[in-house]
Amino acid sequence: MAGWLDLLWRETPWAGVGLVLSTVAAVGVVALSRRRGADALVAGGWVLALGLVVTMTMTPGFSWRPNPTVVACAADSWAPLSLGSLLAFDQRAANVLLLVPLGLLAVLLRPRPVAAAALAVTVAMPFVAELTQYLVPSLGRVCDSEDLVDNLTGVVVGVVLGVLLPSVRGRRAEPVAAAGQEQPALR
Repeated sequence: MAGWLDLLWRETPWAGVGLVLSTVAAVGVVALSRRRGADALVAGGWVLALGLVVTMTMTPGFSWRPNPTVVACAADSWAPLSLGSLLAFDQRAANVLLLVPLGLLAVLLRPRPVAAAALAVTVAMPFVAELTQYLVPSLGRVCDSEDLVDNLTGVVVGVVLGVLLPSVRGRRAEPVAAAGQEQPALR
């Protein structure tokens, strides 16, 4: 796994810059969200996650070439991620995990119209990334149907976790009755 992460870092030379810019944007959103009474950490986390997705999918790779000659999209596989890929934490697993925080945090945002807008951006993100890779071959990236499937899987996993998280947190917050006392009613 360490070798794969090293390769990822080498193949995404703008990752450090993207992380810094995403962090600065997230801090700004946290400050703005606090003034508006929104959940500042969730909003800042979503902006940070969005910045990392953009950095990892739409910045030039080391194979960047100023004069592209081929515009291509590898649309030959629409297979879902295998358990082996997930356990090996290969590129496909990373593509899934990259979008999980974006989906999770989009669902947790408040007020609801903000969450709906963030969720729309989150769902659109894999399509925008692959379309950008297709239309701008000079980035040195290749549009790939497997990436689209994996990224959308990550969005779905994040959304499901985001929907389940409040109910899990709510149950843990209820006090446990001592022996012989009446249990609190379920909500």
